[in-house]
Amino acid sequence: MGSFVRLLSFEGGKAKLAEVTLAANSPAAGKEIVDAGFPRDATVVAILRDEKVVVPRGDTILRVGDEVMVLVTAESEDAVRAILIG
Repeated sequence: MGSFVRLLSFEGGKAKLAEVTLAANSPAAGKEIVDAGFPRDATVVAILRDEKVVVPRGDTILRVGDEVMVLVTAESEDAVRAILIG
């Protein structure tokens, strides 16, 4: 839990699909996606929760144990890591 795993790279590394399983100490745990502070060039594309896929919306609350799939650019990766892992 709590590690930032790069799954795919696009456009020669300019964009990446990454996955993070939210730990209890994640700054994003318990927050709605819209309030978590993601940069404009990062998008939560899916959440795996209780063996189901959740299509995220702005009001989706991120929970401890969620596997969060996020598309990031090279410029937004560090900020997204800080939001999801701390």
